[in-house]
Amino acid sequence: MLSVLVHSFDKYRFLWDGCVKSWPSLSVPMYFGTDIPTNYDFKQFSPIYSGEGEWSDRLTKLLVQIKTPYVLYAQEDHWPTLPPPDLKAMMRIVKKHNLLRLHLGQVNQYYKLKNNFFEPDSKYLVSHQPSIWDRRFFISCLNPNETPWVNEYEGTKRILFKHPKRIMIYPCDWYNHKCVKGKLI
Repeated sequence: MLSVLVHSFDKYRFLWDGCVKSWPSLSVPMYFGTDIPTNYDFKQFSPIYSGEGEWSDRLTKLLVQIKTPYVLYAQEDHWPTLPPPDLKAMMRIVKKHNLLRLHLGQVNQYYKLKNNFFEPDSKYLVSHQPSIWDRRFFISCLNPNETPWVNEYEGTKRILFKHPKRIMIYPCDWYNHKCVKGKLI
């Protein structure tokens, strides 16, 4: 039903040790997706590879390799400080509300929310902060040749008003963002 995908590429290898060490072993399949095969020890993660290309193309290739209908997606610069929220409980929320994305993080000034649902004209309906995604919907949000920043902006514009009340936030504080524009913070 649900897998974890941590998405990276070889250029961000300097973040892998901290990322892999911070993730607990979970009772769902856990994948670490990167671009080129490596002998790196991903510990609790099964490595999967996308080949080279732009960010959206690499992510699409990784998501196609995963067969569960839902994916808890995070990038290599989101390091858990606590275990993620109870995944069974999160999936009950996803199913109850027929969600396309359940954002697992802190509320910020960019979100327009009503009862924890993103308003249709909210910024970042497409966001790469840790979230449980309907895998097929996530793939549909990825146009070829997009950077992550372009995808968040353009992806949000593409789905604006098309999926009202199907994107929700579960407010929680369980990870730290460790990198900005390629620099460890």
